[in-house]
Amino acid sequence: MQTIKIFLGSSITELHDERVTLGDYLMNSVRPIFKQDGIEVEVCKCEDIRSGNTGIPPQNKIDRLIRGCDVSVFMFKCKAGDMTVHEFDVTRKLQKRKRHEIYVYCFTVPEADKSQELKDFQDRLIKEPFYWYDCKDVTDLESQFVLGLLKFERQLLGKMKPSIIDEESTNERNADVRFNEYMLDEKKQAQRRKEIHKDIEDLLQQAKTVMANEDETIAARIFKVIELYKKADQWAAATAYDKEKYSDLLYDYAGFLYKYGLYKDAEAIYLRQIAIAEELYGKEHENTATSYNNIGLVFYAQGDYGKALEYYFKALAIWEKVPGTEHPDTATSYNNIGLVFYAQGDYGKALEYYFKALAIKEKVLGTEHPSTATSYNNIGAVYKVQGDYDKALEYYFKALAIKEKVLGTEHPDTATSYNNIAGVYYAQGDYDKTLEYYFKALAIREKVLGTEHPSTATSYNNIGLVYDEKGDYGKALKYYFKALTIREKVLGTEHPDTATSYNNIGWVYREQGEYAKALDFYTKAYQILKKKLGDDHPNTKDVLKSINFVKEAMKSFPEK
Repeated sequence: MQTIKIFLGSSITELHDERVTLGDYLMNSVRPIFKQDGIEVEVCKCEDIRSGNTGIPPQNKIDRLIRGCDVSVFMFKCKAGDMTVHEFDVTRKLQKRKRHEIYVYCFTVPEADKSQELKDFQDRLIKEPFYWYDCKDVTDLESQFVLGLLKFERQLLGKMKPSIIDEESTNERNADVRFNEYMLDEKKQAQRRKEIHKDIEDLLQQAKTVMANEDETIAARIFKVIELYKKADQWAAATAYDKEKYSDLLYDYAGFLYKYGLYKDAEAIYLRQIAIAEELYGKEHENTATSYNNIGLVFYAQGDYGKALEYYFKALAIWEKVPGTEHPDTATSYNNIGLVFYAQGDYGKALEYYFKALAIKEKVLGTEHPSTATSYNNIGAVYKVQGDYDKALEYYFKALAIKEKVLGTEHPDTATSYNNIAGVYYAQGDYDKTLEYYFKALAIREKVLGTEHPSTATSYNNIGLVYDEKGDYGKALKYYFKALTIREKVLGTEHPDTATSYNNIGWVYREQGEYAKALDFYTKAYQILKKKLGDDHPNTKDVLKSINFVKEAMKSFPEK
């Protein structure tokens, strides 16, 4: 059995917990999958070597440990210590000899929080994009790294048993040959260019079909599609591919990356696509506006609201001028700008742009269009957060009327409207009305999505909240446990939503005076939140307060 040895490097103190979390994930989740292909995964950390009373290993021992590994992962947050940079340089030398794979990740923090040493190190590596990835948290890091590790696994399997890597057809292998010949022989370039451009079309067609193969994991399928797009991108760049088709290629590539949460990569591809679109169509064309809008979506997803607004307003300026101020695309811009202001807590601005979007939709699409319902829903959400419950219900019911008529009374979007209306009644303390609409939402979700869907779990949880508030603890626990069963099975025992269920159950036991049970569930919630969100997250702090409260209560009121 072949072995992939992975070295995890970071500041020993700053990212100790993240390094442990990543190591556990690789051993508990990734290792069993790779083992099925005959590959063992081992994780090596500097903690594996001890020295004296300090527990800090000497650098030469760490260097030997690295040289015995195949892959290195380096993590940074606010600082870059001399030891970690030295360890990277060791792996860089190995990589140059094609003996090592390297991945460097930096957790997203304000620039002001980064040490000068880290900034210098980043400037050194940013010129080689392969080496530097931004990540929001350790879960984001895990998903990005596994894609890279899958590639390494394929390379390893290819060296071991070429027969079991049968993903490329004969035509694909011939396409690689054609590309290599094109690059080497100028006399053949004209003919080969035509053939390679046909190969690019074939690659893009394959990219559209890979995700339908349910025999492979989602991660494996995503990796394959990305590899197809990468190859098509490389060949298009090298062979004078038609610029309009190239723009479409990058547009689809970036859209795929965005869909599956690879926002930083999507951002880079969209920026290249925008440059081509501006060259092709100019800076005041509708196609260029669409590109501006889409990269705005990427920045919004990353929480970079300033950049999101910059590109949304660029798109808006074009759409107001070209198709006009009463076009659905212009309404889309208004809506997206409203979403950013809502996320920033500027509810006045959010309403201003939501109403601009609504005016267009009502006039152009009509008062019974699903997109109009979306605007009603968004406006309702603002009024709810402002505490204007009457107006919130007015707009939520407008959205519901459209969804029931156009989509039907058993559509998931209709269930969402029922759920939103219930949320307003809950805020008003009208628990009977709240339950009425939560149960309507639940009925749809159980029937359409099934009894093991995360949205169904959300409905169970919400119903449990109402019974909890009413003091009907038996029913509250019944629905909380239903939600927990789904979340543990579908989302896993380390998901923040699962932690929410543990926390809610702990709260009920606390209210009933069953402090030992409360402590058990609170502790489970805390362990997940500490690992996934960190010690400083408000949710983690709240659960810790609950744990401390229960511990004190157990001293004062010991259970019999």
